[in-house]
Amino acid sequence: MITFLEAFTKYGPDVERIAEALGITPPEADRLVSREMERRYQARIRGERRRA
Repeated sequence: MITFLEAFTKYGPDVERIAEALGITPPEADRLVSREMERRYQARIRGERRRA
């Protein structure tokens, strides 16, 4: 069994491949991808604010 983060690392934001690897529907994979991309964006923004 592969975790979402493993699939995301391996396939990037490819919703169809992540859905297939995890055995979930593409809409659910899309929600997980969106959540992860938002989390990474927010982490990057917080890091940039600290440096400014």
